[in-house]
Amino acid sequence: MRNFDVDALRLSVKSRMDEWRYTHTLGVEEMAARLGELYIPKRVAELRCAALLHDITKCETTEKQLQYCSEFGIILKGFQKMSPKLLHAMTGAEIILREYPEYATDDIVSAVRWHTTGRDGMSMFEGIVYLADYIEEKRAFKDCVCLREYFWGNNPLDMTASERLAHFYKTMVMSVDLTVNALIVENAFVDKDTIECRNYYLELALSGIKTDQA
Repeated sequence: MRNFDVDALRLSVKSRMDEWRYTHTLGVEEMAARLGELYIPKRVAELRCAALLHDITKCETTEKQLQYCSEFGIILKGFQKMSPKLLHAMTGAEIILREYPEYATDDIVSAVRWHTTGRDGMSMFEGIVYLADYIEEKRAFKDCVCLREYFWGNNPLDMTASERLAHFYKTMVMSVDLTVNALIVENAFVDKDTIECRNYYLELALSGIKTDQA
């Protein structure tokens, strides 16, 4: 198991972000750690690193994001070129591989890659980073507040392991639903990976079947 220097990473990412983004990132780090203690406690340090890196290129301009895409050979679909908010997840994953190799575990890179759209078959590690980004304490947007209150208001600490897992699945479905509804209101594109993410978690929520929490 790797020894992750979380403190050094925290200092490094600060130099790449504005004040608001860095504050948000620290919030995601803390929320990922809280969720990690509930679901995969042995991997909290790695979750902290993924959270700290999740928006590593978010403050770059769209032009710079597109330059990164060209540089890394990322082929964009038509709607992705018109959805700049999606680009930082793709470019961030590549930047980690190139500039932060000591933190570039498969799970960290994958969690950064999919933290915006989600995907079919997300691991618990990926799902925690995705959810932490949505419900970190500094987010005051109504949907974020409602989902945060739903998750913690149901007292997951007092649940059995199976109840806690089902609660996570339901929360993830709600999170994707809120995201899709917001995109529809904005008349924005909805990535198919997001729809597949919703269906994946909805199936889990309805069936209650999944034992792999890696």
